Amino acid sequence: MANEGCAKAGDSPFSSDKHAQLILAQMNKMRNGQHFCDVQLQVGKETFKVHRLVLAASSPYFAALFTGGMKESSKDVVQILGIEAGIFQILLDFIYTGIVNIGVNNVQELIVAADMLQLTEVVNLCCEFLKGQIDPLNCIGIFQFSEQIACHDLLEFTENYIHVHFLEVHNGEEFLALTKDQLIKILRSEELSIEDEYQVFLAAMQWILKDLGKRRKHVVEVLDPIRFPLLPPQRLLKYIEGEKDSMIFDCTECYDPVTKQWTTVASMNHPRCGLGVCVCYGAVYALGGWVGAEIGNTIERFDPDENKWEVVGNMAMSRYYFGCCEMQGLIYVIGGISNEGIELRSFEVYDPLSKRWSPLPPMGTRRAYLGVAALNDCIYSIGGWNETQDALHTVEKYSFEEEKWVEVASMKVPRAGMCVVAVNGLLYVSGGRSSSHDFLAPGTLDSVEVYNPHSDTWTEIGNMITSRCEGGVAVL
Repeated sequence: MANEGCAKAGDSPFSSDKHAQLILAQMNKMRNGQHFCDVQLQVGKETFKVHRLVLAASSPYFAALFTGGMKESSKDVVQILGIEAGIFQILLDFIYTGIVNIGVNNVQELIVAADMLQLTEVVNLCCEFLKGQIDPLNCIGIFQFSEQIACHDLLEFTENYIHVHFLEVHNGEEFLALTKDQLIKILRSEELSIEDEYQVFLAAMQWILKDLGKRRKHVVEVLDPIRFPLLPPQRLLKYIEGEKDSMIFDCTECYDPVTKQWTTVASMNHPRCGLGVCVCYGAVYALGGWVGAEIGNTIERFDPDENKWEVVGNMAMSRYYFGCCEMQGLIYVIGGISNEGIELRSFEVYDPLSKRWSPLPPMGTRRAYLGVAALNDCIYSIGGWNETQDALHTVEKYSFEEEKWVEVASMKVPRAGMCVVAVNGLLYVSGGRSSSHDFLAPGTLDSVEVYNPHSDTWTEIGNMITSRCEGGVAVL
């Protein structure tokens, strides 16, 4: 006769969730009473007595630590680095109870620590918690955090949320703190919930204008995702008129000091901003700068007699926010920002008659938004800006006799985007913008300095009535 205690053919297996819960509760009770604990974990200044088997069964991290032949597998005290004791306590409680206390004040630390300890279930629970907390004001922060920890599920969720709520999101402070690459990724999405393309354009410009000094060099990349043919022309024109420092213009005007009137003359062939302008052989030359959403390299020449512009050549290198000047019938181009967004040291000369470019020795310092002027058979490169040093106060002089750059006395005030002009053997520098501190927008200057090349000294003179940056100056 078969034993009645043995399973018979046709018997059905039954399971008990309560049994698993009871076993887990009993192991937790043993932990609290320090029964059968066989290892101590040192986390910061705290010590936790635990069971190797329980931790190894809960986490691949601990399984490798205790059974993988590592030196910790034979130690009675094992140190756990990179986790704060309070956070570890919460994770340890989860291992023994299946319950984890998640809140807005600990979720980021928990998800990082859980990921390190390979507690996948806690990571998933934290992600679900964050999804429940998301709103237009914090979604960018959660998006950046999920990208940082490579949590792809949360990253996809936050990206979708940003796309759907884009019109609310781009008005928040967090949006302005996006990195360039993160912003471009969002703007390129075909899933943006918008009414028209102008709203995407406004968001891009809003990000640029938040820190114009440092972000201006990214304009081409940031505006590249914008579908300009879809922008309403009248709204774009109104924006241009209201933001003269940030956009691109194609108008040309001349001022009559006798009548004190401005007259609009023929427009250039291409709208430009950040270009260089020189007068040579009685004609006006416009070089480089932004042309639409790209950095241009064309050279346009304006003939005042015929009142028209014509394209006469190309620059050797595309650049914008550079300095240029004319000397003895040649045009010299210095510094600026390249296609790659890098401030330049390069120095080139253009012959309008032969239409040829020739390289010259580079400056010692990378400079964009610099001031350039010719004086006493020398060319001066003044101030400017680069990403590593912010606004510059240093000045370099190129000596044609020595064929090299030498540093001369520095200005009293660091400045970029100022106006420079040579008058009666002296250099006058006015306005510009100062260095920015504590992530604040740089200030516009009204101060004026004069350089005497004979004494190699700078002297401050009376301030302008209005502070100005990236303006124009002329001697008449």
